[in-house]
Amino acid sequence: MAEQPTWQDLLDLVAQLNESNFESASVSYGNISVQLSNSDAFAAAPAAAVAAPVAAVAAPAPAAAASVVAEAPAAAPAAAKPAGETIDAPMIGTFYRRPAPGTPEFAQPGDRVEADTTIGIIEIMKLMNPIAAGKAGVLGEFLVSDAEPVEFGTPLVIINTNA
Repeated sequence: MAEQPTWQDLLDLVAQLNESNFESASVSYGNISVQLSNSDAFAAAPAAAVAAPVAAVAAPAPAAAASVVAEAPAAAPAAAKPAGETIDAPMIGTFYRRPAPGTPEFAQPGDRVEADTTIGIIEIMKLMNPIAAGKAGVLGEFLVSDAEPVEFGTPLVIINTNA
């Protein structure tokens, strides 16, 4: 997607959320943060906390409404980030540590990886997206289990880049 999202980009995100098992999602486009929810979780809190314009988008399905909130640069995440460097999820979806059930994992704690080493995949809408380490180092503890849903920015694994 472009640095600034189009309305079609936002509508596509709403459609993806409605077709998934996720209740909410957050996506950043440069200095714009978009939060989507199938519940009223975002309806009151961000609007009161942010002085940016708020737009509500109703999904085509009447049972599943979504609200879209555009705001200035995203605030610090609510969950505490683990100490040290991490490799974070670049998108929402389901994180898998292996290419297929019953096969060996892409990488193990203690493995030396390069920036282009695949450490897992994230599935979104039946598309498998390989996740590269993005930096060289030695993998530490995986913070996400195999087949666990993740959101944008979720820390997946600790990496020691000084090793």
